[in-house]
Amino acid sequence: MLWRPGQIPRFDLILLGLGEDGHTASLFPGGEALKENERLVATAYVERLKAHRLTLTLPVINAAAQVSFLISGQSKRPIVDAILRSDADSFSYPAARVSPSDGQLTWLITVDAIGNLPIR
Repeated sequence: MLWRPGQIPRFDLILLGLGEDGHTASLFPGGEALKENERLVATAYVERLKAHRLTLTLPVINAAAQVSFLISGQSKRPIVDAILRSDADSFSYPAARVSPSDGQLTWLITVDAIGNLPIR
């Protein structure tokens, strides 16, 4: 990866998880970090965890050559279903906003998390 100040870096690979609330990295639904378009990283305070978090911003994630989600667990099924079916409300989930502009997006999902979604 070659990076110059003032430019968004292009990572070769970013591996992400998915929270039961649709968060990814430390980008939480309704969080201020979702609105960040200038900085490479942002901070987020997560009330339910009583913790400050540091995250890459969506512009950095979406500039990657390859973004992969690794998702497991039956509790993730409703979020996976909403995002992959592109339900009207799915854009409210930060993970649904991951869409590499000039790269590839891959979802690696265990059987218990995929539920009844058609697999292609």
